[in-house]
This record gives sequence, structure tokens and C-alpha cells, in this order.
Amino acid sequence: MDDKGEFATRRRRSALRADGGDTGGVMAARSAPKPPFSTDLLADLHADNLPSDQAETLWPQVRRDPEAVDFLHSLDSVTAHLRALGEDDLILHPIPTTVAARLDALLDELALDGPVPEELAQPVATVHHLYGVDHPDEPSSTRPMPVLEIPPDTSGPPDTEPDEDDAPPPTTLDAHRMKRWRWLTAAAAAVAVVAGSLVAVDALRDRPVSPNALPAKPTTAIPLDDDMSPATMLNVLGRNDVTGPLAGPGAMASCVKAALPDRTVLGSTNATFHDQPAVLILLTGPRPPKITALVVGVGCGPADPQVFEIRDIG
Repeated sequence: MDDKGEFATRRRRSALRADGGDTGGVMAARSAPKPPFSTDLLADLHADNLPSDQAETLWPQVRRDPEAVDFLHSLDSVTAHLRALGEDDLILHPIPTTVAARLDALLDELALDGPVPEELAQPVATVHHLYGVDHPDEPSSTRPMPVLEIPPDTSGPPDTEPDEDDAPPPTTLDAHRMKRWRWLTAAAAAVAVVAGSLVAVDALRDRPVSPNALPAKPTTAIPLDDDMSPATMLNVLGRNDVTGPLAGPGAMASCVKAALPDRTVLGSTNATFHDQPAVLILLTGPRPPKITALVVGVGCGPADPQVFEIRDIG
């Protein structure tokens, strides 16, 4: 072998030895990342998403990197902020029971008008265009073919259009308006659920429920005795047509606070208990889904609750 061949062989051997020595270093570098650390790696480390052995190796190095420590502190701040938002009543809270009860009563009252026909289960409209009346210049391609008048003694193809006498009676305009009103009412109820946070402010201020929330009805006292019917009492849900002293601002809330504190009013109406003037008040029960029926005298107040009867329903 000449000098050139021997020199080339030596270079190849030295290169192989160098590559073999660096392989372990490359693998070690891949198994233990060095600063600067990526944000994805730090986020996984902060969320305990890395294997335990890798996390134990990384934590000492991360704590020595000021930039990595600042990033982890920012993640701690975000976690604390999200936890505080999850416990804030103004951010996440259920719909007030008074609003839910009023919506249920409204939908029940609409259901008394009868079920919606199957053909009107979805708001679908059919528009018929009268050609030749308001649009005499309509192109002939868009006009329906004229009906051929066939003499009685001449046979011809059957008429595909039904006679006017056999056609179903058209739906009146008032009926369509009534159906449309039901759809709008249901949509308004859904919007009210979304706007529950605004209504909750009124509930926290103990504002009396407006008697105009439901269609006005003549107020009649419900006769009650020891055998009170649950169906009769539950019919008061969503109503607030009390007259007399308890109809004043804050009077109902003060009465309920004196009789059964920490309860929410679901409905109230005038009543008589053993022929004595009284007021029937429906409240949230001790545990859902129970409802408490409270019967008090018309002079119920903070000093004298005048409790006649307390009964849990459900």
C-alpha cells in the first residue's frame, strides 16, 4: 500500500472512533433537555404531564433558569385566576328558582290551548303567487298551465288538482298569528334563561315579582284546610297575585324570613284556612326537589309570622 492509501485508511478509522464517542453524548442530550426550555415542555412539567423520572431530572435545571421560573410563575397566576372565576357567583351560577318556576308556569299555560298540530311542529310557510292579477306582465314560462275545460261527455285525463269543495279549509289568519305568538313566547322564555344573571340581581334585592309576568286573572281566595291537595297548592307556582298587607314592597320577604328563613318564594296567592283569611306561599324545600307550602295569616310580619300550616310536597 502506498503512502496515500495508508493515509486515507487512518482518516477513516479516526472518523469512526470520533462518531462512536459522540453517540452517547447526543443521546444524553436528548434524554435531558438543556436551557432554553420550550414553553410546551414547561407547560407539561407544570401540569405534571411528564414521566416522573424525566420530571425529577428537569426540575433542578428549570429552577436554575430565571426565564423558566418566570414562565412557571405566570402559569401559577393563570391557574389561580381560573380557580377564582370558578368560585365566583357572578360568573357561574344556576338559574334562580323563581325565574324557572315562572317559565314553567308560562309554558304550562300555553300548553292548555292544546297540542301543536304535527304539520305546525316546525315553522314552515308556503307562499302561493297569484299570476295574472297583480303581475300581468309575468313571463309565460313561470305561469301555471291553464286548466282545460272538458265537456262532461268527453273522456280525458284525470284532473290532478283537487276540487275546491274537497280541499281542506284554509287556516285563518288569526290561527296563524296565535301559533306565531306561541313560538315567540317560547323563544322569549329561552332568552330569559340566558339572561338569568340579570334577573338574579332583582332576586337578590328581594324585589316582588311583577304581577304582569302572567296574564291577569281575577284573584279568588283558595279554600284550604287540614287536607290540602298537593295539586291545588302546586297550581300557585309562578303566581304572585296576593292582595292586602303582604302585597306591599318587602312585606312578603319579611314574612317568609320570620316564618322559614333562607327560603326562596316560588309563588303566592290569597287563600282561606278554615274560613280564616290567609295567604298560601310556595317556597323552596329543605332539599330539592321538595317544595314547601306555607300558609300564614294576612298580618304576617317579622314580629308575628302567624303560621297556620307548613307542609313539604314531593
